[in-house]
Amino acid sequence: EDLEESIALHREALALRLVGHTGRSMSLNNLAVQLSIRFDHRGNAKDLEESIALNREALALCPVGHTNRSTSLNNLANQLSTRFHHRGNAEDLEESIALHREALALCPVGHTDRSKSLGNLSNQLSTRFDHRGNAEDLEESIALHREALALHP
Repeated sequence: EDLEESIALHREALALRLVGHTGRSMSLNNLAVQLSIRFDHRGNAKDLEESIALNREALALCPVGHTNRSTSLNNLANQLSTRFHHRGNAEDLEESIALHREALALCPVGHTDRSKSLGNLSNQLSTRFDHRGNAEDLEESIALHREALALHP
């Protein structure tokens, strides 16, 4: 299957980018994305857990100021959100929101990824509203969605 081959090739690429290699964070993120896709298709929790672990490692390699930090933040946040939806652990949702807030802070007005970051954070706040019923989450979610929509007249 193509997905299995893709995962195998991404594992090989990662093996070539040892700790200290400038492209290691990108290889970690790429493999994590493929494992996430496989999780979506097959539902194997091991794939999701490995994806989260790889995303955490990738983020650790992207300190503040690193060009891939926003991507790493969003990827990890999205995987934590997925795990929240499957397991219901509120800590995953809270961490996802915090990571999306940090990613948004890295995307000032005019940044090409701002709309995506606004949408990601808005969606997580809406999810938290659904589970907790806090009106502030809903209000912030709506405001963020409106800002994202305004970026695409």
